[in-house]
Amino acid sequence: MKPTAPADATRHRGERFSRLSRIIDCNYQAPFYADYGGPCGNVPGPSFRNISRDYFRNEARYNFVTEAALFVLIMATAALAIAISAVAAIHFLHVLGYL
Repeated sequence: MKPTAPADATRHRGERFSRLSRIIDCNYQAPFYADYGGPCGNVPGPSFRNISRDYFRNEARYNFVTEAALFVLIMATAALAIAISAVAAIHFLHVLGYL
């Protein structure tokens, strides 16, 4: 723990930085995590397996559906562009007399 800076510290007249900066209170006390299942408490926290199982059961399903829909939309757009360009290339070759 860091000591607190005294509020009534004397400052020299020529110190420009000390006039611009405020006095900071560094007397921080960490909260007690016994109620939250932290390392000091007797309550065990949720395991990584339970956290990931809950995530894949609830949240990942909706994310997967959204990403799959966007993937199908992008693939349909790309396939349409490729098909149109293939038709244009065949028509171009037909006009030149190669087909």
